[in-house]
Amino acid sequence: MKQLQYQTVIWDFDGTLVDTSPGIFRSLRVAFQRLGYPDPSPELLSRFVGPPLFQAFQEHVGMSPQQAEQALLAFRADYEARGVYQSQLYSGLEEILRQLHAAGAKLGVATLKPERMARLLLRQFGLLDLMDACVGSDDQDRGTRTKAQMIQIVLDQVGCKNPQQAVLIGDTRFDLEGAKQAGVPFLAAGYGFGELESLLGPDAPLARTPGELENYLFVNA
Repeated sequence: MKQLQYQTVIWDFDGTLVDTSPGIFRSLRVAFQRLGYPDPSPELLSRFVGPPLFQAFQEHVGMSPQQAEQALLAFRADYEARGVYQSQLYSGLEEILRQLHAAGAKLGVATLKPERMARLLLRQFGLLDLMDACVGSDDQDRGTRTKAQMIQIVLDQVGCKNPQQAVLIGDTRFDLEGAKQAGVPFLAAGYGFGELESLLGPDAPLARTPGELENYLFVNA
């Protein structure tokens, strides 16, 4: 059995554990269309991956809070009916998750995504039973809970008293900042869509493919 580098492994969801971009981008286009905005460019769509959507509609498009609320509702209606089912688990991650679980690691998800949608997808991919905690936003959340707070809730739920024995795997600056604020080591998922490399130090852990995560999660992998 492989030896663990960390006793607790916390995963971001979108762009780290699951490639949800096809469905997210589809439902964003629907939301833009419903509110009379032009079709968003790929560059603009990429800015919506990571931050709470309610904030992103205001910061990146200039919507008022009322318009952002309407856009969020339009997005969720399409995403829950169609977009969510266009998601794919990154290749190789199920095996890594099962190896971690077999070695005794506590596994958790900390995501700004609505928790019920994260749980739905984990169940769809047959992974929910592997998770000791899954923390996300609720339907009324408009970005009020930070990534660091969600990480701390996961640590509390799995009984991790020493944050240095845990690691957060993520692909955006929100994950990087949240890990720093929560006091946990950070492992960058370079295969996601957060373009983190420019924010990392020269020796920072970086997995360019899902398979490379093993090099950082197990001793002498």
